[in-house]
Amino acid sequence: MAVNVLILETYAEAYAQHLRAHFPALAVFPVKTMAQFDADLADIDVLIAFGIAIDDDLIRRATRLKWIQSLATGVDHFLRCPSLRADTILTSARGIHGPAMRETVATMMLTLSHDTPRLVRQQADHRWDRSRPWSLLARKTAVLVGTGVSGSAVGELLQAFGMRVIGVSRTPRTQKGFDEIVHTDTLPQAVRAADYLVNIMPGGPQNVDLISAEVFRAMKPTAYFVNIGRGETVNETALIEALREGRFAAAALDVFRIEPLPADSPLWDMPNAFVTSHIGGLFDEYEDYVMPLLSENMEHFVSGRTGDMRNVIEH
Repeated sequence: MAVNVLILETYAEAYAQHLRAHFPALAVFPVKTMAQFDADLADIDVLIAFGIAIDDDLIRRATRLKWIQSLATGVDHFLRCPSLRADTILTSARGIHGPAMRETVATMMLTLSHDTPRLVRQQADHRWDRSRPWSLLARKTAVLVGTGVSGSAVGELLQAFGMRVIGVSRTPRTQKGFDEIVHTDTLPQAVRAADYLVNIMPGGPQNVDLISAEVFRAMKPTAYFVNIGRGETVNETALIEALREGRFAAAALDVFRIEPLPADSPLWDMPNAFVTSHIGGLFDEYEDYVMPLLSENMEHFVSGRTGDMRNVIEH
C-alpha cells in the first residue's frame, strides 16, 4: 500500500519536490489550503504542516493518519485537537529555530534601544535630529523566559553583546548562553533586575498567562519587554494596561493571543509598542533548515524504524 502524504503549507510544492526526489514511492499531495485538496482525507497516512492551519475536523477525518510532522517547534495546535489519536506519531521541528530566534530578538532589542520607529519617521520627514542618544545593550541584564534550544542561542548572542543573561526555567541548571538559571516560580523576583525581559516560552496549559500582571508590576520603569514565544503565555490585558500606564519603557511584540492581531487592538497604535506579524520564524531559508529533519524522519518512517524518529512528542 502506498504511503500518502498531505503537505499543507504555503510553500508545499518545495517540500513535495524534495520528497518525490528522495522517496519516489510516496504519493505526495501538496496544497496551500485545504480548499485545494480534492482527495479523501481518510486515505492520508502522513500530514506535514504548521499547526496554525489545523483544526480538529481535519484530524478527525484523517482516520488512517499515522504520523504528523510539525514544521514548527510548537505542536500545541495539534495537541488541542480532541480527535488526535494516541497511536498517531507527532514530531516537531525543534532545533532548527535557534538562528532565527537569535536574530529576531537582536532585531527587536536594537529596535527598542535605538527607538527605530522614531528614526524612520525622521527620515520620512527629512528631519535631521541628533537630540536623543540611544542606550547600549552592553552591561545590561536580560532575563530570558525559556531556556531551550532557542533560548540558549539567544543567550549566547546577548552575552556576546556584553549582557548579563539570566534564564528562567522549571528545571534550573547550568547551560550555555546563561550566567545563571532560576526557577519559574521566582520570575516576579527575577524581572526586577531585567533591563530586557524576553519571552521565548512555547504554548501549553502550564504556560498560559505566565507573563502576568504581577510580572509587569515588578519590571523597572526603564525596562523593555520582548515577546517571540506564544501569545497565550502573556496576559495581554495586563500588558496593554501596563503599557498605557507606562510601568515599563516599551515592548516589541511578534506574537499575540489572537492572530492575526485584530484591527481594533490598542497595541497597533500604542507609541510604546513595536508590533510585527509573527514573522520571527518566517525566514527565506526555512525549507533548507527543516528539510534534513523531515528527510531523516521520513526515512525512519518508511523503513518502519519509527522508534528512531527525532523530536517525538508524547501525547
